[in-house]
Amino acid sequence: MIRIALVLAWCLILQVHLQAHPLFPSLPQADRLTALDTFWADWKRTYLREGCGGAYVDTSGDGKMTWGGSSTSTLTISEAHGYGMLALVKMASRDPAAREQFAGMAAFYGAHEAASGPGLMAWNQTRDCEDAPDGGEMSATDGDLDTALALHLADRLWGGYGEDFDVAQRAILERDVTDDAMMRLGDWATDEEFAQSSRSSDFMPASFAVFSSATGDLSARWTAIRDRGYAVWGRISRDYAEETGLVPDFLVGLPENPRPANPFLLEGAGDGQFSWNALRFPWRLSLDLLETGDARAAAHLVLINRWIRNATAGDPLRIATTYRLDGRIPEDQSTGSAAFLAMFAAAAIAGSEDHDADQRWIDALWYALTAIPLADEDYYGNTLKLLAMIELSGQWQENAHSQD
Repeated sequence: MIRIALVLAWCLILQVHLQAHPLFPSLPQADRLTALDTFWADWKRTYLREGCGGAYVDTSGDGKMTWGGSSTSTLTISEAHGYGMLALVKMASRDPAAREQFAGMAAFYGAHEAASGPGLMAWNQTRDCEDAPDGGEMSATDGDLDTALALHLADRLWGGYGEDFDVAQRAILERDVTDDAMMRLGDWATDEEFAQSSRSSDFMPASFAVFSSATGDLSARWTAIRDRGYAVWGRISRDYAEETGLVPDFLVGLPENPRPANPFLLEGAGDGQFSWNALRFPWRLSLDLLETGDARAAAHLVLINRWIRNATAGDPLRIATTYRLDGRIPEDQSTGSAAFLAMFAAAAIAGSEDHDADQRWIDALWYALTAIPLADEDYYGNTLKLLAMIELSGQWQENAHSQD
């Protein structure tokens, strides 16, 4: 507890500095952008498709199975759709085709409303262009949130998406948020067991800050969700991961006793560990640090960055695919996954207390990540790699201008 308090105090002192001077790979930005452009072209060629009345991210476009409980005949999932829409609007200043392709993705989104109503997307579509049976018509909160952010950013850039964004954010607040201002797992998570649960990767403080500033009548609700998330996930990390800063894929016990989920709450043995969902938590915090300079993001990231750099002895290829919250690696884990490298690379923009070691670490992460061939990964690893590269190249925070 003392260690975390000291880190927080240090970050409060340097909050303005961190906001103005995030750490980036030392490779010149022009070279980082060239690498991004090359990977972006490869990613689009592999995963972005037109059809089914619009455009979508084909999660098996590389010939590999889509995981995460989706149908065996999956075409796409709402998580992928949100990532694709965000990537297109963020890459618009470098890709003349982005606007038209975004419009295609917006059309696909509109054609696949969740069964609960407009504004949320059915989470799983199959190759017959229909929502998957047995639950595919329900929503997934991460896809809903990323799509809403993309719609808002597209409206600022091109116009024409403001009403869609407003419908989406109001639907999220109505059907994806608990009475205690935490994100549900989706619009379906309302029974006693799941109503007390939340997913760490659905905590998106930078998005909540954008929504708060964009919507006067709903601003206070988005601010409350952002503050509540920082408090709860910070408490989980302090109580269960004081030395590492890690958080679990899922928590239970809301609102009185939040704690890591037991195995197999929803997806598998790692549900209470830092695994394939929680790996996105550091990236979400890094975006908040980058865009708002929030000291809470800085404090949490500093702890994570110091721990993972030391745990791997500065070698990114030693990063494992799952960690217990105390930093131990469960049995049968692999290393070197692009998904995990990407999310720790994004987190590294906050640094820690040792600038020289931090610079070597983020450089090593960038080179290791960009050296992984697209063919060696699946949709998930390649897409998280793309999103991290957009951030680490400086493209995420690029000021977009209207292209009318």
